[in-house]
Amino acid sequence: MKTTRWIIVSLLLLATLGLMFMPVARFPDDALGAIQADIDKFTKRVSDYQATYDRYVSQGDPQDKLDKQQDKIDKAQATLDGYLQEAEELAKADSGNALSYAMLPGKLPEELSFDQARINESKIYQPNIETVYALEYAAAGLLVLALVFMLLGNRKLVSPFYSVSALFTLAAILVLGYVLLRLKALPIKDPFTDAKMTNWQYPLLILPILALLINAAGVKNTKRTMIYVLCAALSLLSILPFWLMFVNATRSTYQIQQGMSLLPSTFFQSNLQILTGKQFDILVGFKNSAIIAFGATLLSVYFSSLTAYGLSVYNFKGSKFLYGFILAIIMIPGQVTATGFYMFMYRLGLVNSYIPLIIPAIAAPGTVFFLKQYLSANLQLSLVEASRIDGAGEFLTFNKIVLPLMMPAMATMGIMAVIGSWNNYITPLMLLSNPTMKTLPMMVQELRGDIYRTEYGSIYVGLSLTALPLLVVYFALSKYIIAGVAVGGVKE
Repeated sequence: MKTTRWIIVSLLLLATLGLMFMPVARFPDDALGAIQADIDKFTKRVSDYQATYDRYVSQGDPQDKLDKQQDKIDKAQATLDGYLQEAEELAKADSGNALSYAMLPGKLPEELSFDQARINESKIYQPNIETVYALEYAAAGLLVLALVFMLLGNRKLVSPFYSVSALFTLAAILVLGYVLLRLKALPIKDPFTDAKMTNWQYPLLILPILALLINAAGVKNTKRTMIYVLCAALSLLSILPFWLMFVNATRSTYQIQQGMSLLPSTFFQSNLQILTGKQFDILVGFKNSAIIAFGATLLSVYFSSLTAYGLSVYNFKGSKFLYGFILAIIMIPGQVTATGFYMFMYRLGLVNSYIPLIIPAIAAPGTVFFLKQYLSANLQLSLVEASRIDGAGEFLTFNKIVLPLMMPAMATMGIMAVIGSWNNYITPLMLLSNPTMKTLPMMVQELRGDIYRTEYGSIYVGLSLTALPLLVVYFALSKYIIAGVAVGGVKE
Protein backbone atom coordinates (compact mmCIF):
# COMPACT_ATOMS: atom_id res chain seq x y z
CA MET A 1 0.00 0.00 0.00
CA LYS A 2 2.88 2.35 0.77
CA THR A 3 4.44 1.65 -2.62
CA THR A 4 1.09 2.28 -4.34
CA ARG A 5 0.73 5.68 -2.66
CA TRP A 6 4.31 6.55 -3.53
CA ILE A 7 3.74 5.68 -7.21
CA ILE A 8 0.44 7.62 -7.39
CA VAL A 9 1.94 10.76 -5.87
CA SER A 10 4.95 10.57 -8.18
CA LEU A 11 2.74 10.18 -11.25
CA LEU A 12 0.57 13.12 -10.19
CA LEU A 13 3.60 15.37 -9.79
CA LEU A 14 5.01 14.23 -13.14
CA ALA A 15 1.64 14.88 -14.80
CA THR A 16 1.62 18.39 -13.32
CA LEU A 17 5.04 19.04 -14.82
CA GLY A 18 3.76 17.79 -18.16
CA LEU A 19 0.70 20.04 -18.00
CA MET A 20 2.99 23.06 -17.71
CA PHE A 21 3.86 22.48 -21.39
CA MET A 22 0.17 22.64 -22.39
CA PRO A 23 -1.48 25.97 -23.39
CA VAL A 24 -3.11 27.36 -20.25
CA ALA A 25 -4.02 30.69 -21.85
CA ARG A 26 -5.16 31.86 -25.29
CA PHE A 27 -5.10 35.38 -26.71
CA PRO A 28 -7.83 35.62 -29.41
CA ASP A 29 -7.15 37.77 -32.47
CA ASP A 30 -9.69 40.59 -32.32
CA ALA A 31 -8.51 42.65 -35.31
CA LEU A 32 -12.08 42.92 -36.59
CA GLY A 33 -13.23 44.28 -33.23
CA ALA A 34 -10.38 46.80 -33.19
CA ILE A 35 -11.31 48.06 -36.67
CA GLN A 36 -14.95 48.28 -35.64
CA ALA A 37 -13.99 50.88 -33.04
CA ASP A 38 -12.33 52.97 -35.77
CA ILE A 39 -15.37 52.53 -38.01
CA ASP A 40 -17.67 53.81 -35.28
CA LYS A 41 -15.31 56.73 -34.65
CA PHE A 42 -15.19 57.90 -38.29
CA THR A 43 -18.88 57.26 -38.84
CA LYS A 44 -19.60 59.73 -36.06
CA ARG A 45 -17.03 62.16 -37.50
CA VAL A 46 -18.65 62.09 -40.97
CA SER A 47 -22.04 62.66 -39.37
CA ASP A 48 -20.76 65.63 -37.35
CA TYR A 49 -19.04 67.18 -40.40
CA GLN A 50 -22.24 66.78 -42.44
CA ALA A 51 -24.32 68.43 -39.71
CA THR A 52 -21.89 71.36 -39.67
CA TYR A 53 -22.10 71.63 -43.49
CA ASP A 54 -25.90 71.72 -43.34
CA ARG A 55 -25.76 74.46 -40.72
CA TYR A 56 -23.45 76.54 -42.94
CA VAL A 57 -25.89 76.15 -45.84
CA SER A 58 -28.85 77.25 -43.71
CA GLN A 59 -26.90 80.30 -42.54
CA GLY A 60 -25.99 81.28 -46.07
CA ASP A 61 -22.24 81.14 -45.48
CA PRO A 62 -19.80 81.81 -48.35
CA GLN A 63 -19.02 79.11 -50.90
CA ASP A 64 -15.34 78.86 -49.95
CA LYS A 65 -16.32 77.97 -46.38
CA LEU A 66 -18.71 75.32 -47.71
CA ASP A 67 -15.97 73.90 -49.94
CA LYS A 68 -13.53 73.57 -46.99
CA GLN A 69 -16.15 71.75 -44.95
CA GLN A 70 -16.91 69.46 -47.92
CA ASP A 71 -13.22 68.57 -48.13
CA LYS A 72 -13.30 67.48 -44.48
CA ILE A 73 -16.37 65.34 -45.21
CA ASP A 74 -14.69 63.71 -48.21
CA LYS A 75 -11.46 62.91 -46.32
CA ALA A 76 -13.33 61.44 -43.34
CA GLN A 77 -15.56 59.42 -45.72
CA ALA A 78 -12.50 58.10 -47.59
CA THR A 79 -10.92 56.95 -44.32
CA LEU A 80 -14.20 55.34 -43.29
CA ASP A 81 -14.47 53.53 -46.63
CA GLY A 82 -10.94 52.18 -46.15
CA TYR A 83 -11.79 50.78 -42.72
CA LEU A 84 -15.01 49.26 -44.07
CA GLN A 85 -13.10 47.55 -46.88
CA GLU A 86 -10.48 46.23 -44.45
CA ALA A 87 -13.20 44.93 -42.12
CA GLU A 88 -14.82 43.14 -45.04
CA GLU A 89 -11.54 41.49 -45.99
CA LEU A 90 -10.92 40.39 -42.40
CA ALA A 91 -14.40 38.93 -42.18
CA LYS A 92 -13.78 36.88 -45.32
CA ALA A 93 -10.38 35.72 -44.04
CA ASP A 94 -11.82 34.65 -40.66
CA SER A 95 -9.53 36.51 -38.26
CA GLY A 96 -10.64 34.50 -35.22
CA ASN A 97 -7.20 32.94 -34.69
CA ALA A 98 -5.67 32.88 -31.22
CA LEU A 99 -2.17 32.79 -29.80
CA SER A 100 -1.48 30.07 -27.23
CA TYR A 101 0.66 30.33 -24.12
CA ALA A 102 2.18 27.53 -22.05
CA MET A 103 4.02 27.99 -18.74
CA LEU A 104 7.04 26.16 -20.07
CA PRO A 105 9.14 27.34 -21.84
CA GLY A 106 7.37 30.46 -20.56
CA LYS A 107 7.57 33.10 -23.30
CA LEU A 108 4.72 35.25 -24.54
CA PRO A 109 4.21 35.22 -28.34
CA GLU A 110 6.12 38.01 -30.05
CA GLU A 111 2.93 39.37 -31.64
CA LEU A 112 1.60 40.42 -28.24
CA SER A 113 2.29 43.78 -26.62
CA PHE A 114 1.00 45.52 -23.50
CA ASP A 115 -1.56 48.31 -23.69
CA GLN A 116 0.18 51.23 -22.01
CA ALA A 117 -2.94 53.43 -22.27
CA ARG A 118 -4.94 50.99 -20.14
CA ILE A 119 -2.08 50.77 -17.66
CA ASN A 120 -1.98 54.54 -17.31
CA GLU A 121 -5.75 54.98 -17.11
CA SER A 122 -6.22 52.34 -14.43
CA LYS A 123 -3.11 53.58 -12.58
CA ILE A 124 -1.62 50.11 -12.27
CA TYR A 125 2.07 49.33 -12.34
CA GLN A 126 3.89 48.02 -15.38
CA PRO A 127 3.33 44.25 -15.73
CA ASN A 128 6.66 42.64 -14.86
CA ILE A 129 6.47 39.64 -17.19
CA GLU A 130 10.06 38.60 -16.37
CA THR A 131 8.94 37.95 -12.82
CA VAL A 132 6.11 35.76 -14.12
CA TYR A 133 8.59 33.74 -16.17
CA ALA A 134 10.85 33.33 -13.13
CA LEU A 135 7.93 32.16 -10.98
CA GLU A 136 6.89 29.60 -13.57
CA TYR A 137 10.35 28.04 -13.58
CA ALA A 138 10.37 28.26 -9.77
CA ALA A 139 7.11 26.27 -9.66
CA ALA A 140 8.59 23.64 -11.96
CA GLY A 141 11.72 23.51 -9.80
CA LEU A 142 9.63 23.04 -6.65
CA LEU A 143 7.78 20.13 -8.23
CA VAL A 144 11.08 18.54 -9.25
CA LEU A 145 12.43 18.97 -5.71
CA ALA A 146 9.27 17.37 -4.33
CA LEU A 147 9.90 14.35 -6.56
CA VAL A 148 13.56 14.19 -5.55
CA PHE A 149 12.74 14.17 -1.84
CA MET A 150 10.16 11.46 -2.41
CA LEU A 151 12.88 9.35 -4.00
CA LEU A 152 15.16 10.04 -1.06
CA GLY A 153 12.38 8.86 1.24
CA ASN A 154 12.73 5.34 -0.21
CA ARG A 155 8.96 4.72 -0.09
CA LYS A 156 8.86 5.15 3.71
CA LEU A 157 5.84 7.29 4.48
CA VAL A 158 7.16 8.16 7.94
CA SER A 159 10.38 9.53 6.49
CA PRO A 160 11.11 13.23 7.17
CA PHE A 161 11.78 13.55 3.44
CA TYR A 162 8.04 13.13 2.85
CA SER A 163 7.30 16.18 5.01
CA VAL A 164 9.82 18.23 3.03
CA SER A 165 8.32 16.93 -0.22
CA ALA A 166 4.86 18.00 0.97
CA LEU A 167 6.17 21.50 1.75
CA PHE A 168 7.65 21.84 -1.74
CA THR A 169 4.38 20.62 -3.28
CA LEU A 170 2.39 23.16 -1.26
CA ALA A 171 4.74 25.97 -2.30
CA ALA A 172 4.44 24.92 -5.97
CA ILE A 173 0.63 25.02 -5.72
CA LEU A 174 0.69 28.54 -4.30
CA VAL A 175 3.11 29.78 -6.96
CA LEU A 176 1.10 28.20 -9.78
CA GLY A 177 -2.12 29.81 -8.52
CA TYR A 178 -0.43 33.21 -8.33
CA VAL A 179 1.01 32.88 -11.85
CA LEU A 180 -2.38 31.98 -13.30
CA LEU A 181 -3.91 35.09 -11.72
CA ARG A 182 -1.10 37.24 -13.12
CA LEU A 183 -1.56 35.81 -16.63
CA LYS A 184 -5.28 36.51 -16.58
CA ALA A 185 -4.65 40.15 -15.57
CA LEU A 186 -2.13 41.01 -18.32
CA PRO A 187 -3.38 44.10 -20.28
CA ILE A 188 -2.93 43.00 -23.91
CA LYS A 189 -2.99 45.60 -26.69
CA ASP A 190 -5.22 45.31 -29.76
CA PRO A 191 -5.71 43.52 -32.09
CA PHE A 192 -5.47 40.66 -29.57
CA THR A 193 -7.65 40.43 -26.47
CA ASP A 194 -6.70 39.61 -22.89
CA ALA A 195 -5.92 36.05 -21.88
CA LYS A 196 -8.77 33.58 -21.99
CA MET A 197 -7.86 30.68 -19.71
CA THR A 198 -8.17 27.20 -21.17
CA ASN A 199 -9.29 24.15 -19.22
CA TRP A 200 -5.70 23.04 -18.57
CA GLN A 201 -5.38 25.30 -15.52
CA TYR A 202 -7.82 23.16 -13.52
CA PRO A 203 -5.82 19.89 -13.60
CA LEU A 204 -2.68 21.99 -13.26
CA LEU A 205 -3.84 22.91 -9.74
CA ILE A 206 -5.97 19.88 -8.85
CA LEU A 207 -3.29 17.23 -9.52
CA PRO A 208 -0.66 18.59 -7.09
CA ILE A 209 -3.40 19.19 -4.50
CA LEU A 210 -4.39 15.52 -4.79
CA ALA A 211 -0.73 14.54 -4.51
CA LEU A 212 -0.41 16.62 -1.34
CA LEU A 213 -3.53 15.10 0.20
CA ILE A 214 -2.50 11.53 -0.64
CA ASN A 215 1.00 12.20 0.69
CA ALA A 216 -0.37 13.62 3.95
CA ALA A 217 -2.95 10.83 4.34
CA GLY A 218 -0.25 8.20 3.98
CA VAL A 219 1.93 9.57 6.74
CA LYS A 220 1.31 7.87 10.08
CA ASN A 221 1.71 11.04 12.12
CA THR A 222 -0.43 13.22 9.88
CA LYS A 223 -1.28 15.63 12.68
CA ARG A 224 2.34 16.43 13.40
CA THR A 225 3.11 16.86 9.71
CA MET A 226 0.24 19.31 9.27
CA ILE A 227 1.39 21.23 12.35
CA TYR A 228 4.86 21.49 10.78
CA VAL A 229 3.35 22.71 7.51
CA LEU A 230 1.23 25.30 9.34
CA CYS A 231 4.17 26.49 11.45
CA ALA A 232 6.37 26.78 8.37
CA ALA A 233 3.69 28.79 6.53
CA LEU A 234 3.23 31.11 9.51
CA SER A 235 7.00 31.54 9.79
CA LEU A 236 7.23 32.55 6.14
CA LEU A 237 4.39 35.04 6.58
CA SER A 238 6.16 36.51 9.61
CA ILE A 239 9.53 36.79 7.87
CA LEU A 240 8.14 38.14 4.58
CA PRO A 241 7.55 41.78 5.72
CA PHE A 242 11.10 42.03 7.08
CA TRP A 243 12.52 40.49 3.92
CA LEU A 244 10.56 42.90 1.70
CA MET A 245 11.79 45.83 3.79
CA PHE A 246 15.43 44.81 3.38
CA VAL A 247 14.93 44.09 -0.34
CA ASN A 248 13.31 47.50 -0.94
CA ALA A 249 16.29 49.11 0.76
CA THR A 250 18.36 47.87 -2.21
CA ARG A 251 15.90 49.05 -4.90
CA SER A 252 15.37 52.43 -6.52
CA THR A 253 12.23 54.52 -6.07
CA TYR A 254 11.10 53.69 -9.62
CA GLN A 255 11.51 49.94 -9.03
CA ILE A 256 9.55 50.12 -5.78
CA GLN A 257 6.71 51.94 -7.55
CA GLN A 258 6.59 49.24 -10.23
CA GLY A 259 5.59 46.57 -7.73
CA MET A 260 6.81 44.01 -5.24
CA SER A 261 9.99 42.00 -5.72
CA LEU A 262 11.57 39.29 -3.59
CA LEU A 263 15.00 39.68 -5.17
CA PRO A 264 17.47 42.38 -4.02
CA SER A 265 18.68 45.05 -6.44
CA THR A 266 21.86 47.12 -6.65
CA PHE A 267 20.81 50.56 -5.36
CA PHE A 268 21.62 50.18 -1.66
CA GLN A 269 24.71 52.38 -1.80
CA SER A 270 22.92 55.16 -3.71
CA ASN A 271 19.97 54.98 -1.31
CA LEU A 272 22.36 55.25 1.62
CA GLN A 273 24.01 58.29 0.03
CA ILE A 274 20.61 59.94 -0.45
CA LEU A 275 19.77 59.15 3.17
CA THR A 276 22.95 60.67 4.57
CA GLY A 277 22.63 63.62 2.16
CA LYS A 278 19.36 64.64 3.81
CA GLN A 279 21.09 65.38 7.13
CA PHE A 280 20.11 61.95 8.41
CA ASP A 281 22.77 61.29 11.07
CA ILE A 282 22.46 57.57 11.70
CA LEU A 283 24.83 57.46 14.67
CA VAL A 284 23.03 60.29 16.47
CA GLY A 285 19.68 58.58 15.90
CA PHE A 286 21.03 55.26 17.17
CA LYS A 287 22.50 56.92 20.26
CA ASN A 288 19.33 58.82 21.14
CA SER A 289 17.03 55.84 20.56
CA ALA A 290 19.35 53.50 22.48
CA ILE A 291 19.53 55.81 25.52
CA ILE A 292 15.75 56.07 25.70
CA ALA A 293 14.85 52.48 24.78
CA PHE A 294 17.37 50.57 26.89
CA GLY A 295 17.15 52.97 29.83
CA ALA A 296 13.37 52.74 29.93
CA THR A 297 13.46 48.95 29.44
CA LEU A 298 15.86 48.31 32.33
CA LEU A 299 13.82 50.45 34.72
CA SER A 300 10.51 49.03 33.50
CA VAL A 301 11.49 45.36 33.74
CA TYR A 302 13.34 45.56 37.07
CA PHE A 303 10.84 47.65 39.01
CA SER A 304 7.88 45.79 37.50
CA SER A 305 9.49 42.52 38.62
CA LEU A 306 9.94 43.97 42.09
CA THR A 307 6.30 45.09 42.19
CA ALA A 308 5.06 41.72 40.95
CA TYR A 309 7.20 40.00 43.60
CA GLY A 310 5.72 42.15 46.35
CA LEU A 311 2.15 41.47 45.21
CA SER A 312 2.83 37.72 44.99
CA VAL A 313 4.74 37.18 48.24
CA TYR A 314 3.26 39.70 50.68
CA ASN A 315 -0.35 39.36 51.77
CA PHE A 316 -1.06 42.82 53.13
CA LYS A 317 -4.28 44.73 53.60
CA GLY A 318 -5.38 46.40 50.38
CA SER A 319 -3.18 44.27 48.11
CA LYS A 320 -6.16 43.10 46.05
CA PHE A 321 -7.39 46.68 45.65
CA LEU A 322 -3.91 47.80 44.60
CA TYR A 323 -3.69 44.98 42.05
CA GLY A 324 -7.14 45.88 40.71
CA PHE A 325 -6.06 49.53 40.45
CA ILE A 326 -3.03 48.46 38.37
CA LEU A 327 -5.32 46.50 36.06
CA ALA A 328 -7.62 49.52 35.73
CA ILE A 329 -4.70 51.69 34.61
CA ILE A 330 -4.10 49.27 31.72
CA MET A 331 -7.54 50.16 30.37
CA ILE A 332 -6.66 53.87 29.98
CA PRO A 333 -5.27 54.67 26.49
CA GLY A 334 -2.06 56.65 26.38
CA GLN A 335 -3.58 59.18 24.00
CA VAL A 336 -6.02 60.28 26.71
CA THR A 337 -3.24 61.38 29.07
CA ALA A 338 -0.83 62.70 26.41
CA THR A 339 -1.85 66.37 26.69
CA GLY A 340 -1.83 66.38 30.48
CA PHE A 341 1.53 64.60 30.54
CA TYR A 342 3.05 67.17 28.21
CA MET A 343 1.74 70.10 30.26
CA PHE A 344 3.05 68.50 33.45
CA MET A 345 6.52 68.00 31.93
CA TYR A 346 6.47 71.56 30.54
CA ARG A 347 5.79 73.05 33.96
CA LEU A 348 8.58 70.95 35.45
CA GLY A 349 10.95 72.24 32.77
CA LEU A 350 11.64 68.74 31.41
CA VAL A 351 10.92 69.48 27.74
CA ASN A 352 13.89 68.59 25.49
CA SER A 353 15.05 66.09 28.09
CA TYR A 354 15.26 62.29 28.13
CA ILE A 355 14.03 62.10 31.73
CA PRO A 356 10.27 62.07 30.93
CA LEU A 357 10.91 59.36 28.32
CA ILE A 358 12.83 57.08 30.70
CA ILE A 359 11.78 57.58 34.33
CA PRO A 360 7.98 57.15 33.83
CA ALA A 361 8.68 53.71 32.38
CA ILE A 362 9.06 52.52 35.99
CA ALA A 363 5.25 52.49 36.17
CA ALA A 364 4.44 49.80 33.59
CA PRO A 365 1.11 48.19 34.63
CA GLY A 366 1.04 45.78 31.69
CA THR A 367 4.47 44.42 32.59
CA VAL A 368 3.48 44.12 36.27
CA PHE A 369 0.37 42.15 35.31
CA PHE A 370 2.31 39.72 33.11
CA LEU A 371 5.06 39.13 35.69
CA LYS A 372 2.52 38.75 38.50
CA GLN A 373 0.74 36.01 36.55
CA TYR A 374 4.07 34.34 35.85
CA LEU A 375 5.08 34.33 39.50
CA SER A 376 1.67 33.06 40.63
CA ALA A 377 2.10 30.02 38.39
CA ASN A 378 5.83 29.29 38.87
CA LEU A 379 7.19 30.73 42.13
CA GLN A 380 7.36 28.35 45.09
CA LEU A 381 6.97 30.32 48.32
CA SER A 382 9.06 27.67 50.08
CA LEU A 383 12.10 29.08 48.26
CA VAL A 384 11.47 32.51 49.77
CA GLU A 385 10.84 31.05 53.22
CA ALA A 386 14.02 28.97 53.08
CA SER A 387 16.01 32.04 52.11
CA ARG A 388 14.58 33.98 55.06
CA ILE A 389 15.45 31.15 57.45
CA ASP A 390 19.03 31.26 56.16
CA GLY A 391 19.15 34.95 57.09
CA ALA A 392 18.93 36.54 53.66
CA GLY A 393 17.25 39.94 53.39
CA GLU A 394 14.31 40.64 51.13
CA PHE A 395 16.33 42.38 48.42
CA LEU A 396 18.96 39.62 48.50
CA THR A 397 16.23 37.00 48.20
CA PHE A 398 14.68 38.83 45.27
CA ASN A 399 17.94 39.54 43.42
CA LYS A 400 19.65 36.17 43.96
CA ILE A 401 16.77 33.68 43.99
CA VAL A 402 13.57 35.08 42.50
CA LEU A 403 15.07 37.21 39.73
CA PRO A 404 16.85 34.27 37.97
CA LEU A 405 13.59 32.30 38.06
CA MET A 406 11.80 35.19 36.35
CA MET A 407 14.34 35.46 33.53
CA PRO A 408 12.11 33.93 30.79
CA ALA A 409 9.24 36.30 31.63
CA MET A 410 11.59 39.27 32.05
CA ALA A 411 13.18 38.51 28.65
CA THR A 412 9.73 38.45 27.04
CA MET A 413 8.74 41.75 28.64
CA GLY A 414 12.18 43.19 27.84
CA ILE A 415 11.66 42.51 24.14
CA MET A 416 8.21 44.09 24.25
CA ALA A 417 9.48 47.11 26.17
CA VAL A 418 12.43 47.68 23.82
CA ILE A 419 10.20 47.43 20.75
CA GLY A 420 7.59 49.77 22.25
CA SER A 421 10.13 52.35 23.38
CA TRP A 422 12.32 52.15 20.27
CA ASN A 423 9.35 52.58 17.91
CA ASN A 424 7.67 55.24 20.05
CA TYR A 425 7.05 58.28 17.86
CA ILE A 426 4.30 60.39 19.44
CA THR A 427 5.80 61.01 22.89
CA PRO A 428 9.30 62.00 21.68
CA LEU A 429 7.65 64.18 19.02
CA MET A 430 5.79 66.08 21.75
CA LEU A 431 8.77 66.54 24.06
CA LEU A 432 11.83 66.77 21.80
CA SER A 433 12.36 69.67 19.42
CA ASN A 434 16.16 69.81 19.57
CA PRO A 435 17.48 68.27 16.28
CA THR A 436 20.42 66.64 18.10
CA MET A 437 18.03 64.75 20.42
CA LYS A 438 15.69 63.25 17.82
CA THR A 439 15.18 59.50 17.72
CA LEU A 440 15.37 57.25 14.67
CA PRO A 441 11.57 57.03 14.12
CA MET A 442 11.40 60.84 14.13
CA MET A 443 14.22 61.07 11.58
CA VAL A 444 12.66 58.44 9.30
CA GLN A 445 9.29 60.22 9.41
CA GLU A 446 10.96 63.48 8.31
CA LEU A 447 12.18 61.72 5.15
CA ARG A 448 8.57 61.52 3.94
CA GLY A 449 8.17 65.29 4.22
CA ASP A 450 10.29 66.12 1.16
CA ILE A 451 8.20 68.52 -0.93
CA TYR A 452 10.12 67.80 -4.12
CA ARG A 453 10.29 64.03 -4.32
CA THR A 454 9.81 61.13 -1.94
CA GLU A 455 12.77 58.75 -2.13
CA TYR A 456 11.23 55.47 -1.08
CA GLY A 457 14.52 53.58 -1.36
CA SER A 458 16.21 55.80 1.21
CA ILE A 459 13.14 55.56 3.46
CA TYR A 460 13.40 51.77 3.43
CA VAL A 461 17.10 52.03 4.25
CA GLY A 462 16.17 54.15 7.28
CA LEU A 463 13.48 51.66 8.29
CA SER A 464 15.92 48.77 7.94
CA LEU A 465 18.49 50.53 10.12
CA THR A 466 15.75 51.20 12.65
CA ALA A 467 14.68 47.55 12.76
CA LEU A 468 18.16 46.01 12.97
CA PRO A 469 18.70 46.71 16.72
CA LEU A 470 15.29 45.19 17.48
CA LEU A 471 16.25 42.00 15.66
CA VAL A 472 19.53 41.87 17.57
CA VAL A 473 17.70 42.27 20.88
CA TYR A 474 15.23 39.53 19.97
CA PHE A 475 17.88 37.00 18.99
CA ALA A 476 19.91 37.86 22.09
CA LEU A 477 16.98 37.29 24.48
CA SER A 478 15.08 34.54 22.67
CA LYS A 479 17.17 31.82 24.34
CA TYR A 480 15.80 32.93 27.72
CA ILE A 481 12.22 32.70 26.46
CA ILE A 482 12.57 29.09 25.34
CA ALA A 483 14.81 28.08 28.25
CA GLY A 484 11.96 26.57 30.24
CA VAL A 485 9.17 27.91 32.34
CA ALA A 486 9.62 25.84 35.48
CA VAL A 487 13.36 26.36 35.94
CA GLY A 488 14.32 25.85 39.57
CA GLY A 489 10.95 24.45 40.62
CA VAL A 490 10.81 22.73 44.01
CA LYS A 491 9.11 19.40 44.54
CA GLU A 492 6.69 19.40 47.47
